[in-house]
Amino acid sequence: MSENLMQTERLKLLRFAGVCAILGSVLPLVMVLSATFLSSWFSWSENALSELGVGEQAFLFNSAMLIGGFLNFLFALGLCKYLGSGRLVRAGVFSIMLSSVSLALVGVFTVDSIFMHGIVAFGYFMLAPAGFLLIGSGTREGIVRKLSYGCGVAAFLAIIGLPVMVLALPFRVGFAVPELVEGLIIAAWTIYMSARLLKPF
Repeated sequence: MSENLMQTERLKLLRFAGVCAILGSVLPLVMVLSATFLSSWFSWSENALSELGVGEQAFLFNSAMLIGGFLNFLFALGLCKYLGSGRLVRAGVFSIMLSSVSLALVGVFTVDSIFMHGIVAFGYFMLAPAGFLLIGSGTREGIVRKLSYGCGVAAFLAIIGLPVMVLALPFRVGFAVPELVEGLIIAAWTIYMSARLLKPF
């Protein structure tokens, strides 16, 4: 295969991965928020998002998890090609791949299967920011490094620190809030990287 043809195939892969990243971030978020609006019982002050997986909008929520996990896995494949072969970078991308699988499995193991659900949900919330931090440590691109560190730390604080902080608030906040905050942080990092994949040079 000629060098020009290899370069063309690489560009196609990166752009495909970039489109998957945008769709995998925006579409599941819209679907999950739609499920919250359509579920009359759901309360941001009392519930977790995962409870939507067994409600009247279970199909919508679980489909969002499956779609998001699948598309973000494809994004991670392209991300590996873009960022290079450094050990820490590859470990970070692998962590994101595992987080994508975990996200998809959230749509399979609902809160009715509390043990397995806890494992896959924990995997998603922990592995994605861990991947960001590893990529930040391994890449030489200044903006990507800073963004990866910032989003990695912010995501960990959202899912670990925020639930502790809200205990001191004078009003109730359900676990859905830190879940959504971390999801938005992960989406912000992913969408930024998708722009890099769509215009790699």
